[in-house]
Amino acid sequence: MLEYENVAYIDLQKTGSSTIKYVLSNLLAEDEVTRSSHRGIYEDFDRSKPCFISVREPLSLYISLFSFGAGSKRGGLYRTLCRRGREDLFAPTREAFELWLDFMLDPQNAELLKSGYGSAGNAEIGFLSYRLLFICVPNAQKRMQKKRFHERDEIRALFARHLYKDYVRLENLAGDLFSFLSLHSARLRFREPLTTADRLMADIPKRNASPKIAGLSVDTVSPELRERVRDREWLFYEAFGYDTDPKGRPPGSITGERPQEAKPSGPKRRERRRERRAARQTESSQT
Repeated sequence: MLEYENVAYIDLQKTGSSTIKYVLSNLLAEDEVTRSSHRGIYEDFDRSKPCFISVREPLSLYISLFSFGAGSKRGGLYRTLCRRGREDLFAPTREAFELWLDFMLDPQNAELLKSGYGSAGNAEIGFLSYRLLFICVPNAQKRMQKKRFHERDEIRALFARHLYKDYVRLENLAGDLFSFLSLHSARLRFREPLTTADRLMADIPKRNASPKIAGLSVDTVSPELRERVRDREWLFYEAFGYDTDPKGRPPGSITGERPQEAKPSGPKRRERRRERRAARQTESSQT
């Protein structure tokens, strides 16, 4: 998570997060409040602050995660599986990717991918959707460990607690990011005025891109594996419209549907309760 004085960004892995952080650091004339890469959002986060997350079509995201590990021998997932003796899964070939993806989609391997995932509804949710919950819902992992999720509606209800107000798609990164920043421009402080999405695109360098694996693309993955990804990552597809469009559903900052104002939490909520009690006591004394 990268938090500034007036905006926060939830940085889901391999969704253009390095590029977005670069843009924000060069564009905003604001001090950083919190920088904690790919970590979950904290409970007392100021929910009145504009907050967004970056996303990507799930199969493309799986390909990027694999390619980053296989091609550069880097990344948290790569290190985790190497520690568990499964470095063999990262041969840089299309055939190896399908073996790796089959491994990733098997609920029996959930605990090998992340501690706690194996006991937290893994029968109904894929690894990417689990990461999504973990990073944007406060204490999601603790909540899921306390209760095994058997129904998708239970997972939807947990996901509804997410703290981001909007999202940007990697498939339309400059346009979505420009729309989000424009929507909140009155609140944000910029080093220079926003102009157009095209200008923003021109200023975006390619950063931390995953190496390409010969012959590997969304179209070359077997139909059976593509269907399994859609089934396991139903929450991710559903939440961002990838179930109906490979480029996802335009976020509210583009459609003009302003997100509902989040309720204050933590100290702010307690402060408002004290203010209401004081007001009621004043009214009682006056009567």
